[in-house]
Amino acid sequence: DVYTGHAISLGGDVKYPADFTHFEYVNPDAPKGGGIVLGAIGNYDSFNAFIAEGAPPSGLGLIYDTLVVGSQDEPFTEYGLLAESIEVPADKSYVQFVLREGAKWHDGVPVTADDVVFTFESLISKGDPFYQGYYENVAGVEKIDDRTVRFNFSGETNNELPLIMGQIQILPKHYWEGKDF
Repeated sequence: DVYTGHAISLGGDVKYPADFTHFEYVNPDAPKGGGIVLGAIGNYDSFNAFIAEGAPPSGLGLIYDTLVVGSQDEPFTEYGLLAESIEVPADKSYVQFVLREGAKWHDGVPVTADDVVFTFESLISKGDPFYQGYYENVAGVEKIDDRTVRFNFSGETNNELPLIMGQIQILPKHYWEGKDF
């Protein structure tokens, strides 16, 4: 038995249908434009928040999207953001994401499964050692096709791991090529 849907929840059913346009707590008619100023204490010396060296600026993680986004009015429920669908078998041995066809980076380059594979492999091999422990039950990641990626799991069944993998911030492979991560 395999679940495939637009959202995933530890609690079973999800609140919003596949064609929902916004969460109930979001005002789609809110004014657009303007500016925002955020305060932060301290300083920074690195624009890479994924490595152990240096101190990144506060809020840097907001520039990258994740595969899913959490719902603030449902516990342990996530809806596709970069991903349009999520697949999980009953035994929780993997999670598979199909990326949205229109997902693009700021420069217009499409977001692909290669970006997801690059992100995971970079975090494990070059990122902060935290990631090796955090993703220790991920046996590997594989590109199924240009828009489909699968994370295979090992060890004891972890019902939360499919949700955790959806929270990974995806990095643009084409930007990082030729650069020291």
